[in-house]
Amino acid sequence: MPTIVFHGDRDNTVTATNGDAIVERALASCAAGDAQPTTIVTAESPATRGHTTTLYADARGRARVEQWVIHGGAHAWSGGDPQGSYTDARGPDASAEMVRFFLAQ
Repeated sequence: MPTIVFHGDRDNTVTATNGDAIVERALASCAAGDAQPTTIVTAESPATRGHTTTLYADARGRARVEQWVIHGGAHAWSGGDPQGSYTDARGPDASAEMVRFFLAQ
């Protein structure tokens, strides 16, 4: 099943190992299990948090599993409205990335 995971590496509510476990489980159940990961590191800027995105593609090159680790991110919705609760406006826009990911499936 196509899976995308976002997790802050400073989340003290749900530890980052939970995100890793979801990725491992997804890889075990999809065609990307043998794929070599592609890692993209995005540096932090004054306006945005840095993050590391790891992509696992199937034999056709289609990303089946993505893991986004938001550096300095806590327990919050990445890219969310700063007026909301549990949001991090400095993080990558998780909503937009999820739409992109699932529309590509």
